[in-house]
Amino acid sequence: MNISLRLSILRWLRPGRRDVSANTGLVLGFIASFAFAGESAVSLMAAGMPADCAEYASNVTQSEGSFGSTSPAVNGTRCYGAFQFCDSGTLQSYWSGSTADFLASPSAQVAAWQKYENNQWAQANRLGLIGMVGQQVCYNGTCAVISQSSILKACQFGCGKGGKLYNLMQSGLDCSAPGTKDGAGTSVCSYLISGAGYTVSCITSSSDGVDCLPVEGGTKGE
Repeated sequence: MNISLRLSILRWLRPGRRDVSANTGLVLGFIASFAFAGESAVSLMAAGMPADCAEYASNVTQSEGSFGSTSPAVNGTRCYGAFQFCDSGTLQSYWSGSTADFLASPSAQVAAWQKYENNQWAQANRLGLIGMVGQQVCYNGTCAVISQSSILKACQFGCGKGGKLYNLMQSGLDCSAPGTKDGAGTSVCSYLISGAGYTVSCITSSSDGVDCLPVEGGTKGE
């Protein structure tokens, strides 16, 4: 997600809208950063991240931010930290202190993110989204086998009914289907692919059998 400044600005708009309209549940505003973002697995483990989820969590932060990151304000909303919790509702649901204290506490950010991920996984289970695990998805010439970590990363778009991931499931994994891209044109399929193959047993309490499968080039329909 380290792309042009223009697309970065557009992506700041998505979490603001989604975080305010919480009809699909509590949703993090995962967004692009203006500069290189991310925390290493080592720094995340030092903040309390379980080792079996550290590589996946690092992958998420590469798309979102670092422990000290603060987003530009969009419609009065800012997002904070390595996982970009937005202050229009989501941050307050997972943190009761000030934003300054949140930014100053990597361990608080890790703990909040783990709770958020657990909630998203429960919602994905309720709606049957995990039924996509083991299927192949292809987008822009790249294919991957959908894993539990794919589902969790795609839940950055929201795991609710009518959300991007839900719409993709309803379309039969058609990445060109309506309602599967955000306002900046980012497809939920790109998140399924970039998030594939990571161990996330600290969230799911299970292994899906497709951990560490490589992402492959492909020629299927996009």
